Amino acid sequence: MVILGLVSLTGCGPDSVFAETREVNSELGWYAADVQSFQFDIADTLQKHEFFIDLRHDQTYPFSNLYLFVDYTFPNGRSRQDTILCELADSRGDWLGTGSGPIVDHRIGVQTQTAFPLVGNYVITIAHAMRENPLPGMLDVGFRLEKSPE
Repeated sequence: MVILGLVSLTGCGPDSVFAETREVNSELGWYAADVQSFQFDIADTLQKHEFFIDLRHDQTYPFSNLYLFVDYTFPNGRSRQDTILCELADSRGDWLGTGSGPIVDHRIGVQTQTAFPLVGNYVITIAHAMRENPLPGMLDVGFRLEKSPE
């Protein structure tokens, strides 16, 4: 398993290939079984991409980090799972994301300069891997794919 803790606060750019966000049940909390799934097609195996996970939480989120299970399913049916460490606050407890008021947004860099091995439909699923279940304070989970800068 790969554990990454890369936080990136890049803005939205013109090279976005795919971007989608899903709301989680903020009243009850995000259950580990509430897996967020994102599907997209890839037509070019030479183009390199940047992978991001977008997170939104409120001030009631009780931790400075978040562990995620990210599953990649390839067009041929094969899959791979990574465990991702998302650092959400610094050592003083200040949120690393952006936002004003009670809502904090994070864009977590997961992979850089990555080319897809096959043409076709890919599925990315994201589930939290925290011990607290349901996980309070999480509002949205998203996946974003951008073309890598040349």
